[in-house]
Amino acid sequence: MNLLAPIRVLGELTNNVVCNLVLGLLLVFRTNSSYDRYWEGRKAWGDIVVNVRNLARTIQLCIPVPTETEFQRRQRILQMLPGFAVATKLHLREVSDHQELAPYFQPEELAQLQQSRNRPLQITLWIQDYLQQEFQQERMDTVRLLELNQFLNAIIQGLTACERIRQTPIPPAYLIYLRRLIALYCLCLPVALVNQWDWWTVLVAGIVGFILFGIEELGRQIADPFGLDPNDLPLEAICATLAENVKTIAGMPGFDSNPPAPPTPSDSSLRQTH
Repeated sequence: MNLLAPIRVLGELTNNVVCNLVLGLLLVFRTNSSYDRYWEGRKAWGDIVVNVRNLARTIQLCIPVPTETEFQRRQRILQMLPGFAVATKLHLREVSDHQELAPYFQPEELAQLQQSRNRPLQITLWIQDYLQQEFQQERMDTVRLLELNQFLNAIIQGLTACERIRQTPIPPAYLIYLRRLIALYCLCLPVALVNQWDWWTVLVAGIVGFILFGIEELGRQIADPFGLDPNDLPLEAICATLAENVKTIAGMPGFDSNPPAPPTPSDSSLRQTH
């Protein structure tokens, strides 16, 4: 009987309001922390998408291209913008393969990205260099340069926010303690239920354990929102949509540096009415 006394005490703890409250608070903190990371990651990617669209739109409409060479150069920069999003996705997933980047960059650019430790940041350097050269050639004024730099800085800020989430996981000590507490609770629960539920105790304890471990597993899956799990952020769809948006923007008529041709007598506006 004395040997069974500690087991009964542990079983009674599962009926204690304080113990149940502590376990519930730990589970709530776990899920809230994980969802905060998931939502912060989604907001960071939303900022990247908004500022890439604004940057592409402003470059397309506000930077003149008097020659074919300048036109092709501007198109190359516009093509880098969705490439930045893809590079950010690969960077967060720590994938070194450059196959997904091939449609957006030249072979020599891919070689430079291969050697870079931060590929998205390297791409922003190329974009910044293009903007600075256009400013030095007086194709845009200081106000326009500051506007474009603000968009570019906001893109880098979104990248930094994603890196902060990726490189700062929830402390392992907290996760280990929570899992041990759930396991201990599930082991002691049948002792508290057996007198009332008899053989149904196995089913009831199994359901309770499934719920508790399921909540903990849910928090684990969404804590890193940039992976490949079904519950992670749909980064492939986001990158594909952004690439389509930039493609649409690049197909718009850009700023024409030449003045419009004067009207000709054949225009209907100049025809005399009788």
